[in-house]
Parts: sequence; C-alpha cells; structure tokens
Amino acid sequence: MKYINGIQISELRLIVHSTIFTILLLGLVVVIGFWVYTSLTMKNPKEKEHLRKLKEKAQSDELAKKQLEKLERRNKRRNKREKENIITDIFIWSISVCVGVAILAWGIIPGWTDYIRKDYVVYKGEITVYQQMRSSRIELEDGTVVWGIGDFDEHDTYGTVVYSRRTKQFLGGN
Repeated sequence: MKYINGIQISELRLIVHSTIFTILLLGLVVVIGFWVYTSLTMKNPKEKEHLRKLKEKAQSDELAKKQLEKLERRNKRRNKREKENIITDIFIWSISVCVGVAILAWGIIPGWTDYIRKDYVVYKGEITVYQQMRSSRIELEDGTVVWGIGDFDEHDTYGTVVYSRRTKQFLGGN
C-alpha cells in the first residue's frame, strides 16, 4: 500500500475507472470500424462480377445490352433509396464520434493523467458524507464532490480525504 501524508491510499478505484473508460472507447472504435467497413463494402462481389461480364457481352450482344440497361436502371433506383440512408449514417457517425470524444475527455485522459502523475489532493476539514447504494460520495466544504466514501459513514462531519485531482475519485482518508 502507498501512503500520502501518513494516510494509506488505494489507487485501485482510479485504475478501474480509467480502464473501464478505455475499454469502452476501444469497443466503440471497433464497432465504428466494423460499421464503416460494412458500409463501404456493401456491394456484393458476385453482382459486381456479373455486371462486368455483362458490360463486356453488351458490346456484341443485343440481349445482354438490354439486361445491362435494366440492371443500371435498377441500380439508379436503389441509389436514390440509399441517399436517405446516407443521412441516417451521417447522423449515427456524428453521434458516435461525439460519444467517443466525451469518453476520451471525461474518462480516459483525466484518469490516466491523475494516475501517471500521482496528482492527488489531500483535504482536511469539514465533510458531508452521502451513503447510497451506487453513488456514495463525500462533499467537501468548498463544494467539491469526491466519488466514493471508504471508511467514512453518514455521521462523519470532519476528516482527511485523499482524492484524485481531475476525476475526483476517493483514494483514502481517515
């Protein structure tokens, strides 16, 4: 265990927080990458080959020329329908990019920066402890909210709290 100003701290909460957000971002990147790949390679290779052969045949065969014209008309109609899907794709793409940037800005960069630089704050003074099932927190006198409560309970009103500067994760206290 590590100590700061004689207070035992555990960086595990900060590491888990940063790792979860990193995994979320990597998952989002994989999903977006797969989606872009399938969007760009949506055309059927057999259909492409058939169209190429039909074009070669159409130069000398009248029946092949009529089939080619029919296929081109069908593809033109299909492309008009797909323009509507392009708007949806752009919307989904922009939402995904915004979510990725948010995960990066609020979860990954601050968490790993705190951990690598060991940028921790030691606060000693009045505290208010809110003990809830999932979002237990400590509110400091200056209004800062520290996520996690450690060994504190709701009756504690004074104490020393060590937390990470950017992510406000509780690391230790007494």
